[in-house]
Amino acid sequence: MSDARHAQAVAALSALDRRAFLRLAGLAAASGLLPAGCGSAPAPLLPPPGLELRFMTPRTWAVFTAASARIVGPAGAERIAARRLQPGARAEAFLASAPSLAGTLRQALLVLEFGIPPLLAKLRPFTALAPAAQDAILRELMNSRLATKRLLFGGVRSLALLACYGDPASREWIDYPPERPRAGADIQAAHSYASDS
Repeated sequence: MSDARHAQAVAALSALDRRAFLRLAGLAAASGLLPAGCGSAPAPLLPPPGLELRFMTPRTWAVFTAASARIVGPAGAERIAARRLQPGARAEAFLASAPSLAGTLRQALLVLEFGIPPLLAKLRPFTALAPAAQDAILRELMNSRLATKRLLFGGVRSLALLACYGDPASREWIDYPPERPRAGADIQAAHSYASDS
């Protein structure tokens, strides 16, 4: 993970105000909006059995995995579903280098998972929604008038992109760095214009 990407992810997650999330979650809990009982997340989204988590819980791992699959697009989602790409593992590694962000990230992921109207336009946990409904929730966060909701999206998105595209397994679908240079792809060609040939 490059220093620039690491710094960008730290900045995005640091912008998530822990107090704002606590107030929002406290308000939702006080008004009875948060569900009292919660089952487990779907098994394909949970961490591998026996994996010891230091910074995330199995539930937040599942939420982060589901959100990452929606954020990185179909090619990444396919690899996440096949467990060839595990954004939760990369997030755990990132949080090891910035442990002060772990609590805020866990809270943000729990708000994404359990938030219901008027907080989020859904009645079921995020991990139980169909992909199109998950996209709608992420879009709602991204386009919200409330800065806290936009920050929640920005923090989760930054870490999801870092976790997925920073994983060497992502190279198989983004073709970077290319294994074989393409025909005509050399330094001379890169520095010439179409009119020069």
